[in-house]
Amino acid sequence: MNRWKFWIIGLLTILINGLLVFINLGEFYKTRILKSTENYNFGGEGPGPYYYRTVELYSTINLIWGLLFLLTLLFATWTILKRKNRSLFFAFGLTLFLLLTMFIHGQIGLN
Repeated sequence: MNRWKFWIIGLLTILINGLLVFINLGEFYKTRILKSTENYNFGGEGPGPYYYRTVELYSTINLIWGLLFLLTLLFATWTILKRKNRSLFFAFGLTLFLLLTMFIHGQIGLN
């Protein structure tokens, strides 16, 4: 793989994972630590995924997704620093798999 492809795939992997770490851990911090839940529709009212039943369940799901994307971000960063082509493709594939799985998971239990 040439240098440009390596850096484009690496940068894309880092950006996607970084954004999702920020979003998911930010939601965890906002709902579990700060207990700022006034703008959320918890309790099963209206359409929404199953994890909107309680604040604790919602924040736990966000923590799990945030940590999964954080681990992938750290792995991708390590592969870029070590310049490992195969591992970078694996990290990129893992990122896409986690992203797809997170979207499918969000569809489970919709009313």
